[in-house]
Amino acid sequence: MKCNQLLKRLFSCHTGYIFLLFLVSLLGYGAFLKYAPIYDFNNFFFPYRYSVVDAIHQHCLPFWNPYQAMGIPAHADPQSGVFYLPVWLFALIFGKYTTVCCGAEFIFHTFVGGAGFYLLAHHFTQDRVSAFVTASCYLLSGFFVGNAQHLVWIISAAWLPWVVYYFIQLFEKPGWRATLLFPIAFSFMLTGGYPGFIFVTFYLLLCIAVFYWIDKYINDKTSFKRILPWGLAAFILTLLICSPALFSFFEIQPEITRGEALAFDNVACPITLQSLSSLIFPYLVNSDPAFSHTDLSMGSIYMGLLMLPMLIIGLMKNRNCTAWVLFGFGVLCFLLAFGQALPFNKFIVMHVPFLSLIRLAGLYRLFFILPALLIAGIGLKCVFADWENYKKGLLITSLALGIIFFITAIVAGRAGISSESAGWLGGTLCQKVVVEALIAGVTMLAFAGCGFFLKNPSRVAAIVVLMLIEPMVQAHICGPKTIYDKNMDLSQLERATSVEGFPIPDSLKSAEKIIQLRDLTSLWTNVGMFVKEVEYHSCSPVKLYRNVQMLRLYYETVTPLYLPLAYLPKSVVYDTSAHFLNADTAYSNTFEQEGMFPSACDSVAVVCFRPGQVVMRTHTSCARPVVLCQNVYHGWIADVDGQVVHLDTLNHTMQSVMAPAGDHTITLRYHRPLLIVLFILQISLTAVPLCGIIFARLRRKKE
Repeated sequence: MKCNQLLKRLFSCHTGYIFLLFLVSLLGYGAFLKYAPIYDFNNFFFPYRYSVVDAIHQHCLPFWNPYQAMGIPAHADPQSGVFYLPVWLFALIFGKYTTVCCGAEFIFHTFVGGAGFYLLAHHFTQDRVSAFVTASCYLLSGFFVGNAQHLVWIISAAWLPWVVYYFIQLFEKPGWRATLLFPIAFSFMLTGGYPGFIFVTFYLLLCIAVFYWIDKYINDKTSFKRILPWGLAAFILTLLICSPALFSFFEIQPEITRGEALAFDNVACPITLQSLSSLIFPYLVNSDPAFSHTDLSMGSIYMGLLMLPMLIIGLMKNRNCTAWVLFGFGVLCFLLAFGQALPFNKFIVMHVPFLSLIRLAGLYRLFFILPALLIAGIGLKCVFADWENYKKGLLITSLALGIIFFITAIVAGRAGISSESAGWLGGTLCQKVVVEALIAGVTMLAFAGCGFFLKNPSRVAAIVVLMLIEPMVQAHICGPKTIYDKNMDLSQLERATSVEGFPIPDSLKSAEKIIQLRDLTSLWTNVGMFVKEVEYHSCSPVKLYRNVQMLRLYYETVTPLYLPLAYLPKSVVYDTSAHFLNADTAYSNTFEQEGMFPSACDSVAVVCFRPGQVVMRTHTSCARPVVLCQNVYHGWIADVDGQVVHLDTLNHTMQSVMAPAGDHTITLRYHRPLLIVLFILQISLTAVPLCGIIFARLRRKKE
């Protein structure tokens, strides 16, 4: 009796459904905790996370990454997560970022996305069951499954529903709650996500704002005036919370090779006509790029098979103007997701600010999936509330489709069964169609059976379970293709991440050289962040112009480069062109630095090499420059025996200090006090409102 009362109380509010969403995330993606991450997660996002978490664990600010591309400002890389506060929580909880952390972080963000979508869907449906089902389909959708390897994309999708929900609340219920929570949600999306989503989200929010401004101005001028101060306060607070990230991004723009507008012909990885089959057969798109004609991570727009009829009903029954605004924007994004296939996209991409910075057209499909599921939630509510009105049409349709799917499975099985393939899921395209058609057929016939044989509330419960099982099955069969790698040798990752502290590297190397020396063949790039070696060439979206200019000859000829981490050149020559480098000669952009320094007894030794701090000891017979293989960037300062000195630049981008004669200690520090102040401000403006809201909620419950 007490158990029943507890369950009734739990599901009479949002708490029970939020908890169920966590279980859905765990059941759908729990296998990720066991296996290694796949593709870009393994080779790009994992080392980024590892380096940031490890620096925090070693009590270093992770603002400077000394190992990647000869040293880069990690805080200025939107994909590094330096200012993403959940990363700091991971560092405090786990201490070290492992493959288990990859799975835990992915599951955490799918749950966050589901919880945010639940609140957003409940706003439109005012029905907890419909909101829960559509939220489950959102976190199990083709976007989360397909783009699991792109961690920052998943983070963007996780926080997008929260951003939209609290932005709508700013107009419909202006007050301190939305004014505080919208900036926090937006800052999480900005600091942890992919910049392209911010650009599209900006236009989505602009459309929502224009709609509400027009509606309120025409129908309720008093409400319109009340919204303005709250909206202005939210805007200012958003700028303050996001200030460290925005400052870092704008500061680096003149320095990096990325960040420039792309030609429309360079837009890649769109959805295709073939990838539309993912609405019904997602495994085909997530496992066979030759079939979909796009990247296997970019083509799926799957939302749950049984959501499709609900979407149609929702489109017929929706009376909410805001939902139509969202859906209209979603349809436009759906067209943009086709990239170069639709000629009118060129005008939009090339003439609408920021959209020319989006390289991957498949990104847009998230902005179609979200409103489509919201509309489907409205349709699902109508079906649950008035089953008799929809019973006949739904049962006939589901029976007919179930039969068609079974016929499809039989025809595909006869046409393309191969006994030589590695199982049905790893077999021919026809074998995959058989599996997908059987799943779809069973789902449709089971839905018809639930509707025909069961009565309320058993029918509702059975349909809800069925709507959850089908996308979970799809997530499990697609997982080994797009989420985790069952076959990867974890020993290489364990060996790569076993380096503790910050040992002093002996030289500057390429990623390929480090792979050869340490036998890390499965980690084909970004290995410097793992093994604490300085790379001069690896896969990174942030490359400084001067660094690329200096190394242009090495990129063009695939010539190996070997330099000590710090060295004393025998001569400094004025020459602004690129050269193959050696430890005897350094090149300067100014005549003043030219000179000859031939002493053979002089020496330099690096005694400390940490993120943002390098200490060298020099022994020289005369004043001469010492060169450090780290990029010059805003904020680096140098001192000799505690006295601040001028920081020079040699070889276009390498740090250099004039070492006086004798024995001296040279310290180079990445000193960013303004950035630290802004980051403290970000933490304060995030933690204080959240704690206040939680405290107020607990106090209200006690009363």
